[in-house]
Amino acid sequence: MNDSRTVRTHGVLRMTALVVLLQLVGCAERLEEGSADMPPLPSPDLYAGSPYLGELRNSLVYGEIWERPQLSKRDRSLITIAVLQALVRDELELHIPRGLDNGLTPEEVSEVILHVTFYAGWPTGVQASLTAHEAFEARGLALGELPRAPAGRQGSIPASLGDSYAAVPRLGELRNSLVYGDIWERPLLSKRDRSLVTIAVNQALRATEELDTHINRALDDNGVTPQEISEVILHVSFYAGWPAAVNAGRLATAAFRARGVDFGSLE
Repeated sequence: MNDSRTVRTHGVLRMTALVVLLQLVGCAERLEEGSADMPPLPSPDLYAGSPYLGELRNSLVYGEIWERPQLSKRDRSLITIAVLQALVRDELELHIPRGLDNGLTPEEVSEVILHVTFYAGWPTGVQASLTAHEAFEARGLALGELPRAPAGRQGSIPASLGDSYAAVPRLGELRNSLVYGDIWERPLLSKRDRSLVTIAVNQALRATEELDTHINRALDDNGVTPQEISEVILHVSFYAGWPAAVNAGRLATAAFRARGVDFGSLE
């Protein structure tokens, strides 16, 4: 009887050791993925229901799209955080730390959250703020000074979209005084950065008329190149879906054609 129990005990111990070994191998593989500049998988079973999606995550999204030189890693994190906030996605927990690793400061992350809130709504800003606070605390980071817009400064305001504000005049006032008179003038993000963020969010939300306005504004006023707009649309397609990218691509094509852009020069 004792011998039988001893055999069973040894068998259990061997099985436990095997499970631990397999777990360690899995951890090593995920660490190796991380060394290739990929965020670690939150769970080894994340793609168990769609294995090819897992392959594409490594080979296409992080192996190709994130490596394209047309936008820096910092810029890609900027627009990814913006889109994930706008769509209220849990992956924001992964991409705020990744954004810090890619050169964004806590203050810039905070400013992205503020900016996006006026395009995607207050609840998205609240959730993103909580997520960012947790990420900052985990790294022992604290927000530094968040400079405000210069007093009395008024930036360029896009032409009003028809009767958009006729029925809600106070909203029209706030559009001029708050959104363009304050938020867009805050110095923590450049006008270029704000255009990249705004295009990405309007693409993700399929806000067609507003996206058209901001593609043109980015090209004419804020120093964004046709190649950068093309790259934003490509990048965001993997976070907001193909239909949104097709809609954005159609608007960008019209804007580029109106300015005589050489489509053959786009990569």
